[in-house]
Amino acid sequence: MYKDVLYKFKDGDNFFCLMGETDKSPTAMYNLYRCSQVSFPGEKILEDANKFTHNFLQHCLSNNQSLDKWLIANDIPGEIRYALEVPWYASLPRVEARSYLEQYGGANDIWIGKTLNRMPDISNNVYLEAAKLDYNKCQSQHQFEWTNIQEWFTQCNFQHFGISKKELLEDYFLGATSIFEVERSRERLAWAKSLIMCKMITSYFTQEKPTTCTKNSNETRQMLLNNLLKFLHQLSEETYETLGKDIHLQLHSVWGTWLICVREEKTACQIEAELLVRTINLCGGHMVDGEIISSIDYKNISNVTNKVCFKIQNRKVSGGINCKEIHNEVELEMKEVVKLVLDNSSCGINKDMKNTFLAVAKSFYYIAYVTEELLNFHISKVLFEPLEYD
Repeated sequence: MYKDVLYKFKDGDNFFCLMGETDKSPTAMYNLYRCSQVSFPGEKILEDANKFTHNFLQHCLSNNQSLDKWLIANDIPGEIRYALEVPWYASLPRVEARSYLEQYGGANDIWIGKTLNRMPDISNNVYLEAAKLDYNKCQSQHQFEWTNIQEWFTQCNFQHFGISKKELLEDYFLGATSIFEVERSRERLAWAKSLIMCKMITSYFTQEKPTTCTKNSNETRQMLLNNLLKFLHQLSEETYETLGKDIHLQLHSVWGTWLICVREEKTACQIEAELLVRTINLCGGHMVDGEIISSIDYKNISNVTNKVCFKIQNRKVSGGINCKEIHNEVELEMKEVVKLVLDNSSCGINKDMKNTFLAVAKSFYYIAYVTEELLNFHISKVLFEPLEYD
């Protein structure tokens, strides 16, 4: 197995880059730390590496010892700090990209060997400027979508169900930072709007809403149904116009199944992650036939994702996932999700479809893990602050 190679770099409880080295490289340990977080259940060598490198990197930061023997870079402490503050399960693509673009030194990075040298194929200003241009282009699209989704929010009168614009912003942010490409607008908006729809429906049936919105209110019930039907119709119509695929029946089936669970006060929240995944994948043109859905592989990845997201959601409500016992349970189940997504032996399931399961699971983990202050900071950076050019 690939992980077994790490035993060659382990001496007792310590890990090293070169045998006999007297001082360890912060960047080498940083890369090992990142590697160790993408692990499957039972990979003890990666668990050991994670514990060692985490402690080593914390020591580097607390003692201002981040100078590296292999590299002179723009912001090694910043890279280490981000990795320690935001574990990989909570590191969403656009948040991580923004952090790295602010740390990447471009042509100023210097590699240390027998002489000091630069590696223009790895570190150059063209890469940096191109990345910033792409980032700002995506951000402009996200800001355009944010304006439009606010209009949709007002038209649907979601505030009547006790849903705030701040919740809308957070939900759109989760979609935008996970599915950020300009051309994937439909999937991104489906993600954000689905979250709002779920809140509206569960709010109505659980009576977690203002007293003006009662279960016996025909006006409220009609508003709910109209919002949902218009939402599903819009997704179906846009997907057909763009991709030529009719997702109408599958989309209504998925939401119908979830609605039955809500109405009968069953475990609707326990399958919310799958509802989100199926909606996003259908809007991306990934049709799923009955044979795939009933396969062992699909059931496994769906069940594990639902289970861990439901557990994370419950912990978020009751105080977070940092309780050691719950944290360990969640970590183990997240490892299982990673294994099922990255394992190439899963037959019949499109790679992009599997990646959506992981993206959704990470978004649940993120929103439960970060503080309100950090969440607001990330939203501001990702959605509203363009990168500056030199």
